[in-house]
Amino acid sequence: MTASSQLVKKLTDKEMNEAKLKNWLSSQVRSEGYDLAVRELYGENSKDYFEKRRAHNKTLFQLYRIEKKI
Repeated sequence: MTASSQLVKKLTDKEMNEAKLKNWLSSQVRSEGYDLAVRELYGENSKDYFEKRRAHNKTLFQLYRIEKKI
């Protein structure tokens, strides 16, 4: 059984790499965001917390650029 050419979307290597990067960044943002939320609930304000928050924001910005929200 073969699919019609209209149903098959041909992705270029660049599009495939962007999709993989987008999925990876998305899962990383969710994971880091959860960890930060838990730490925030306990009122943490250590240097490590702020460094992780900065890294999370950087990753989030990269994801937004790929999704072209910025």
